[in-house]
Amino acid sequence: MKQFNELIQAQFLQLCAMGRLYRVELTGRDVWDLYLKSFTKDTNPKFRDPESSTKNCNHCNNFIRRYGNIVAVDKNFNIITLFDVIPVVDSDYTATAAMLSAHIRESPIKDIFIETLDSLMGLPYEKVKKNQEIFRLGTAQNFKEYTVLEAEKYGVVKAGEIKTFDHFHLDLPAKYVYTASNKSIDQLIGEARDPRNLFKKAMEIISMDTLVLVRDLINQGSLLNGETHKFKVEAMIPFKKEYDALSADKRENWLWVKADGFNLARFANELIGVFCIKLSEGEELNKACQFWNKAIDPVNYMKAVAPITEAQKAKDVKIITDLGYLDSFNRKLAVLEDIKVNEILHSNVGDGKIAAVSMFDSVKTISTRHKRNEFKGIEEVSIDKFMKDILPGVTSVEVFLENRLEGNSVTLTTSIVPEVKHMFGWDNPFSWTYKGNLAGKSQIKEAVKSHGGKVDGVLRFSIMWAEDVLGKANGDNSDLDAWCLEPVGGEKIYYGHARSTKTSGSLDVDIQTPSSYINKGMRVVENITYPSINKMIDGKYTFLVHQYYGSNSQGFTAEIEFGGEVFSYAFPTNIPQKGKVVVAEVTLKDGEFTISHKLSEATASRDIYGLPTEYFHKVNLMCLSPNHWGANKVGNKHYFFMLDKYKVDSPIRSFHSENLNAELTETRKTLERFGAVNMLEPADKQLSGIGFNATVKDSLIVKLAGSHKRTVRVNFGV
Repeated sequence: MKQFNELIQAQFLQLCAMGRLYRVELTGRDVWDLYLKSFTKDTNPKFRDPESSTKNCNHCNNFIRRYGNIVAVDKNFNIITLFDVIPVVDSDYTATAAMLSAHIRESPIKDIFIETLDSLMGLPYEKVKKNQEIFRLGTAQNFKEYTVLEAEKYGVVKAGEIKTFDHFHLDLPAKYVYTASNKSIDQLIGEARDPRNLFKKAMEIISMDTLVLVRDLINQGSLLNGETHKFKVEAMIPFKKEYDALSADKRENWLWVKADGFNLARFANELIGVFCIKLSEGEELNKACQFWNKAIDPVNYMKAVAPITEAQKAKDVKIITDLGYLDSFNRKLAVLEDIKVNEILHSNVGDGKIAAVSMFDSVKTISTRHKRNEFKGIEEVSIDKFMKDILPGVTSVEVFLENRLEGNSVTLTTSIVPEVKHMFGWDNPFSWTYKGNLAGKSQIKEAVKSHGGKVDGVLRFSIMWAEDVLGKANGDNSDLDAWCLEPVGGEKIYYGHARSTKTSGSLDVDIQTPSSYINKGMRVVENITYPSINKMIDGKYTFLVHQYYGSNSQGFTAEIEFGGEVFSYAFPTNIPQKGKVVVAEVTLKDGEFTISHKLSEATASRDIYGLPTEYFHKVNLMCLSPNHWGANKVGNKHYFFMLDKYKVDSPIRSFHSENLNAELTETRKTLERFGAVNMLEPADKQLSGIGFNATVKDSLIVKLAGSHKRTVRVNFGV
């Protein structure tokens, strides 16, 4: 028995390493009955009297009935049981292990496994405390001293004899024990079961064709506000593809694993999911679209464009052809030779005249690595002052490519035929596309949003781990926790107390097993945010990272954001289990935040569009966005800093329908779809760089050479 239990304990640790634990439908009582049936008279002889046997024990009965049906799911979505062991010394249990393993594997998963502190306190096991790292399930041993009466009754024991009995028991890591008292086991199980059931509904009812159709409807503009739901549909497509490819016997296990912590597991209950279900169940397309648009905006639902039919598409193509725009939509990535010098960036030098700015092609530079904190205190200028007073006197420009500027990456596009009818609201064929069509993305910030976390509060602390500087999984499956220690009178925000009742600060993303998210293609983050300054307490907020569990921690990156500024940190080394790393202290006083860095601000360099970040890089040319070339003054102005060897590495849109001129309004439905499916592939020659919307608050560090060598921070949107 003792050796068999040791094997089961070792197997249990393997199960825990796989992440979530589950219970199968085979009940604990059924497992106990199978356990007793697995023995022969020789392997389970009578013990003291005809009603008792050596393997029939109250302590073991209690343990197996409560924990015998615990399982995990491996990376291939197979059920792994406690009894997948081969006893060597305790050979009496060889048949037992094989029988229990086989029956439990054949039983489908019913629910997650979780214990609560309250339930453990009510069991006849070791006394438990809230801050334990390990909880003992079952009773390891007990001792029995026989009386004279028992000796006379049984005849096989002696009066005063003390016997030691070994029993089944396990050591359970604390992460499987809910230590708060506001939820019961049934509530916790229900919170895991509901998203899994809804995820199953989505996978079984919604077809792949429907998901692709809905994505196309959004691209067409047939669904009001559809763009804000598009990411959900696109996120479901790879899951549906994976689910459909699975064998029937693995789908249930896959659902439990994939639904765990997936922020879109309840897709079937969301409006976009209900819409998909309607279409999959055969509802007529226009009727389904009308349902959607009424639900989104009952007043303006008729303003949404209707789904495009083949007849409509043919009609629009004829209009585009008859108007002479067909060649205009045959587009490519722009190159330097496409642009006339007098259409590139112009600068008002103060005398009312327009002067062309140099192209910097002949300038040779040496890239050097820097940290952002090296630039504290440097001269800051507005973009207007930079253009008017500084740029006319420089001979070269270099920009400091920060990680945070990934979303500012921009590429110019144009028509293949030089002289075509202008399709945009300005008098040239050029357009531009930002990466993701947004400015100023943060990898960590976007990852937090993908998990449903809030990033728009007044103070944010986010951490990310389990990947290397190139964004690839590094095998780190440790459980890191984001903590905040609030000022005197406040509280501690962490996994055990996710929301502060004093300040409303909350931990809204909490991840325990990185591998389960990496397998879904999701980044591993945790996030603490404060929604409003009004409830916050003046004083010091200490942000730190706690290594809760795991032995292969490989560090983390972190961000703290307030007042429109993001502070980035990197801790690239192992954190010992239960170790803590203080990142920074943010002090609130009289409505203003200040920060004291406890880790050096450091951002690991990585490649964006083929160039390493945290280095200066040469600017080949500077220009305004094409809608402000020459006499054009259409829409927001953008400033583009085109970088040497900076190259878009994935397909991009060649135009955006919102920029089309009024003559093409009638055909925008077809053109929007055309633009979404006819992307431009990367090319060796292109004009890509960093762009800034003149109306959006942002900044760029530039190194200048010319009459005066200097490094300045250029501010936009101020």
